[in-house]
Amino acid sequence: MSAHKNNRVFLKPIDFSAVNKIALAFADHLASHFEEIADILSEYESFEVVKDEFSRTIDLLTNLHENKNYFTLCINEVTAFLPRNQPLYAFSCFVVVPSLMANEVHFRIPHSMRSFFPELLRVLKVNRFFPNIIVSEKERMEFLKERSALLVDPKSNDSMPVTEAVIFTGTSRHANQLRAIFDNRTLFIANGAGHNPLVISNGAVISKAVEATLTLQLYNQGQDCAAPNAILVHKDIYQPFLHSLRAELAKVRIGSYRDRSCRVGPISSPADLKRIGEFIADNREWLDQSTKGVIRFSEAIVEPTIICKPLSSGGNYSESFAPIIFVQKYERDAELALYFENQRYIQNAMYVSLYGESKYVRELTKKEIEGKILHPRDTILHNTHLHAPGVERGTQPYGGYGYGASSISINGKIIPKPTCPQRDIYEYLMKPRTKPRMLKEYRERLGSLTKKVTKNISKLMGLKLEVSVEQKGNGTGKDYIDFLSVKEIGTRYVELLPKHFFSLLDYPNAKLISQMNQEDRKHIRVLRKFLMEHRNIDLSSFVTFLYSISRKQEHSTKKSGERQRHFFCNVYQLLFGKESGPRLGQFLLDADREKICELLDL
Repeated sequence: MSAHKNNRVFLKPIDFSAVNKIALAFADHLASHFEEIADILSEYESFEVVKDEFSRTIDLLTNLHENKNYFTLCINEVTAFLPRNQPLYAFSCFVVVPSLMANEVHFRIPHSMRSFFPELLRVLKVNRFFPNIIVSEKERMEFLKERSALLVDPKSNDSMPVTEAVIFTGTSRHANQLRAIFDNRTLFIANGAGHNPLVISNGAVISKAVEATLTLQLYNQGQDCAAPNAILVHKDIYQPFLHSLRAELAKVRIGSYRDRSCRVGPISSPADLKRIGEFIADNREWLDQSTKGVIRFSEAIVEPTIICKPLSSGGNYSESFAPIIFVQKYERDAELALYFENQRYIQNAMYVSLYGESKYVRELTKKEIEGKILHPRDTILHNTHLHAPGVERGTQPYGGYGYGASSISINGKIIPKPTCPQRDIYEYLMKPRTKPRMLKEYRERLGSLTKKVTKNISKLMGLKLEVSVEQKGNGTGKDYIDFLSVKEIGTRYVELLPKHFFSLLDYPNAKLISQMNQEDRKHIRVLRKFLMEHRNIDLSSFVTFLYSISRKQEHSTKKSGERQRHFFCNVYQLLFGKESGPRLGQFLLDADREKICELLDL
């Protein structure tokens, strides 16, 4: 499929008929080994999910002809970071298909899948079908150093990244960290997380709306980017919907995945139980009478839980990654603006599923929020949902226009948009090289690179403070990265980081704590108590609270400003050992809450 010189590809044209033949043969192999594959996957997920992701995988492989025009030139190497859900489908989308366009694809098995994934690869016969797929056994940091290396010409010092494309699935925070490690010439395809609310309004067929709710919320125990953070239900049908939801939820079988009738089983990472428990505890006053928020710690099972919180009391923008159904009643159509026009929604805008009729939702397709349209027509689903057959397909783009939902980045530009690896590799890497002159120059340049050099850690972390973001719609905006966690990289590298990056202290700042007066201690304790008790709060309200902690009504504006600066300085010293730091409000909401509270514990 590719020509090599010292393990490098020379942009050989792709024969799509050969590529398609491999994909179809692999699909046939999967179909003939369904039961064996299903037995392996049933160690990890319900049979309902097994059947669904198997069907999606076959659809992708047998319809790759829809993407025929994307297969033109073979690029060098791809690095993939897989999610914790849909092992077979994610592997096919993010590893198998890119391997048909690249010299090599490298990936590590996710930690939560190590017990079964090697056996899955054996049954799939990946080595036979796709010999250019490399399963790395390196530890995380060694893997990153290897994959972020440069090919360098020792004479001219000209260089290019070993990895031409990164395919990543995870949070936007982790995506930002990886972008800082890879060369900015590397195409970075990020698949993040979206809010994906269901809006159930007048005219909705309640049975269909309930079916969609359960399908989305119970799929892989809610550990899926399509799981809605909120089910927004109009007051006129709220009670009938809730009655039907309770009745259908009571029929759901819970237990071992080995029982193929069970829809809910253990979550993939038992360590998440603590976080999920805190989420339920934070919303305990809104627990529905039919569910008790039960967590079976010995089995790592979270029983399906309904939370009923009026939208007027605040929308839910936090992903629980658990079978938690967050129902929010709204009074009138215009009240939906409380949810969709909240600052916390914009970051992760993805899809909206509408059952019934809503003028507000319909008009989202032309409504600018903070200068851009978040919901073009392809992100509004009517009387269907993301897991319905034919809605989400591997041959088509998937994602949203919120920065945290999905994005493409290359050469310092981040573009929030739905992603499709084969399309994005073609658009950003293959297409620019199809002109004869550019192709000749690129081949000559690649041929001169004879030495593989890993960049030092200061170069790995050398990301500018401000990154240009190309917005969907009018205008451009600015995104920034104030901090990166360097805990995994090692404290010996901290002094090499640019001054705009911040690393949390490993231990509480004992020296500062011993010098603080009673009032300073009181302020820190108020902040810590608030962070421990409020898991779901919007940024604007939190910033208002931050500024109120040290304020006294009788003080002048100047005096109040001095007290606030002193308070903020104390917080920065306790967290970073420095007198200044990132914007405190956003940082405290985004960062590891448990670690923050540990450092603020006086």
